[in-house]
Amino acid sequence: MNVDVLMRLGSRFFLLQTGTSLGMVSGHIFRLAMAWWCLQVTHSAVAFSSLIAISVAAEIYLKPFLASFGDSFNRIKFIIACQFAVLGIIALFCLAIYLGYFNLAAVASGLVVMSAISSVREPTIMGLIPDLVAEGEVTQAISHRATINSIIVLTGPVIAASLISIFSAGVALYISALVYILPCIAFIILLYKYDVDAVSTGEKETWFHKTKGAFKAIYHVKSEFHIALVSSVINFTMFPFFSVTIPYWISTELKLPATYLGTFEFSFALGLIVSSLYINAIVRAWAGRLNNVLFGFVLLGSSVMAIVLMGNIYISIALAFFCGMAFIFINVNLSTLRSTATPRNYRTRMSAMAGFLSSLSNPFGVAIAGWYISLLGVVPFTVISGAVVVLIAPVILCSFHLRRALSLDEVEMKGYYEKTYPAAFYKRRQHEEEA
Repeated sequence: MNVDVLMRLGSRFFLLQTGTSLGMVSGHIFRLAMAWWCLQVTHSAVAFSSLIAISVAAEIYLKPFLASFGDSFNRIKFIIACQFAVLGIIALFCLAIYLGYFNLAAVASGLVVMSAISSVREPTIMGLIPDLVAEGEVTQAISHRATINSIIVLTGPVIAASLISIFSAGVALYISALVYILPCIAFIILLYKYDVDAVSTGEKETWFHKTKGAFKAIYHVKSEFHIALVSSVINFTMFPFFSVTIPYWISTELKLPATYLGTFEFSFALGLIVSSLYINAIVRAWAGRLNNVLFGFVLLGSSVMAIVLMGNIYISIALAFFCGMAFIFINVNLSTLRSTATPRNYRTRMSAMAGFLSSLSNPFGVAIAGWYISLLGVVPFTVISGAVVVLIAPVILCSFHLRRALSLDEVEMKGYYEKTYPAAFYKRRQHEEEA
């Protein structure tokens, strides 16, 4: 992935992705520095895990209630406001660590506010992509975005850990604040050089009616509703697989050092990168978007089952690569459909609602996973989880709405939801005409 590839999608998308990428790098440094600082001060895994749980829950459960703000203003200006709000909070944390002041409630409050901002900022960025690239290039833009994000996921923790080990958690936190200034500059340049028109969203409507409209929209847009339900099942099984089952299996049952877990995660990230760069486009061109997604579910479920059945850690590490490939097959194609087919003034809310519904079960999946692993063992539990993912493929084929939407090419997707599911958007449009 190089600058020329992004520039071919236009300088506007280049600036958006540059700002997003720098923000992600700063985020990795910030999270690890905060974790190190909290553990150094509290010496308590319970306090640390509670902070993480509270911030993750805030990001998941606030999504549908804050998403309407991303559809109410000029999206670039709104993203800039979010960036400066986060920068202000990071600066306060820097001041606290400089003064040697630590208050658990204050730290938790700051992390919750940052999570709340992230819960609306990320869907807003996704809703902005179709406005910044040419028609028919949304899939390519999302694929390149996935590639860059995967590279940062792979390298970000290494950069953060290196800064902490060479300097300290405090210095790493200062550096994260300095790095975070750069995306603010990138988004400001995007605003002043390539301003995107403000979204017409019926400004006279209240927050309640806009939020209610988001729930109504995703329910009436049956293809998105079915995707959200399917994704919820996937996350219920796969989120605990990667966050609980694999670490437990490698450390407790295989009794291997942490380097194997790191290698496993590296292989998974490599699969994300290679698939988003090359393989996903090849499979989609050869088999079509619908079959591309179906193959992703089958490949993911089969790889998960094989990882624990093979009995060889090196084969399992290789299979993690195919898990990463499968995630791209699924996520890029479904994200392209959502971004392209949703009316412009609903994109942020639709993306946020989809994210909310699909991740709603994550905390419960993690909580239940431990019980089922202790009851059944790692191998039976993982085989059941993988089988559930494989069985998603025939479920998708049973949904006429999903089959039809995923059979469209990207140009045909534009405006598809508004034409096919007018009940989801009709009242809002009527309100705008009267206004």
